[in-house]
Amino acid sequence: MKRNLAIFDLDNTILNGDSDYSWINFLIQTGHVDKEEYEKKNQYFYDKYYEGNLDYDEWAEFALSTIKGKTPDYVEHIMSEFLSSVIEPMINIYALRLLHNHHHNDDVMLLASATNSVIVNPIAKRLGFENIVATEVEVIDGVYSGKIVGIPALGEGKLIKVREWMLNNNLDDFKNATFYSDSMNDFPLLLAVNKPIAVNPDNKLREECKKRSWEIIDLP
Repeated sequence: MKRNLAIFDLDNTILNGDSDYSWINFLIQTGHVDKEEYEKKNQYFYDKYYEGNLDYDEWAEFALSTIKGKTPDYVEHIMSEFLSSVIEPMINIYALRLLHNHHHNDDVMLLASATNSVIVNPIAKRLGFENIVATEVEVIDGVYSGKIVGIPALGEGKLIKVREWMLNNNLDDFKNATFYSDSMNDFPLLLAVNKPIAVNPDNKLREECKKRSWEIIDLP
């Protein structure tokens, strides 16, 4: 008998907020990057994402400039403080109940996020995910190059990367798959799964859910 697959988006689904945006704000506040240079750009890209008009290549170049030329060990040290001071309070305990229910049912659980893997991987570990799809970051000669590897896990890209992960894990279709997301940016994957569930959805996704009779969960 096939196990069910439960796929979770991260930002504004499990977290009350956006980890990418919060990471850069954290770096600004702790003096790791220049406030004047990064503050306006961070807000600009955040707004573009929620409008559904994000140029991901442009965004990736900006976001990864924060770790470009740094070693993974150096970034891991800063990331540890970010996780404890910023991410931990952002974890929605009601979303954790959803995770717990799927874990209790022995479902296969996958975290699928458009955010880069440098941020996603330690958060996934904290949340207990062993399976992760994220936007992968390039390392050359032991330091981050400031570029991504392959395609970003955004929109159609997230669907493609989840399909690749499924093939590598002997899961051949979406018949037993549930996907939780807040964002219209995840529409391709929501369309593909058997059970799409919107968690605190943005306005565009909420309208689509009403049209298609998809389940909506509004968490506190």
